[in-house]
Amino acid sequence: MARWTETHADMVHMATIQKEFPIFGIVSVALKNGSTIEGVIRRVNFGNNAGRGGWRYYGEYELETIEGNRWVIDILDIDSAHDVWQSRHTAYQAAGLITILGGV
Repeated sequence: MARWTETHADMVHMATIQKEFPIFGIVSVALKNGSTIEGVIRRVNFGNNAGRGGWRYYGEYELETIEGNRWVIDILDIDSAHDVWQSRHTAYQAAGLITILGGV
């Protein structure tokens, strides 16, 4: 499970990263450790503690890479995210990871 926010800066970071992520599709994610993961968004999981002891939040994205590997990424580990659907959807369709019905 993803880590809980601990500071106001963590909460601002979560809000900022969520704005960079598309709702669905293919995304390239730059992590704070310098690595990059690109994949189809398979799952999104966000939550909060209902305010018990002060509001805290958590969030994670699950991506499936073109090689078929799945990564669960804590939003607090993400530096930035970019929608790469337009340049990468054909490759992911050819790999059998997405199906496009009726064109793009």
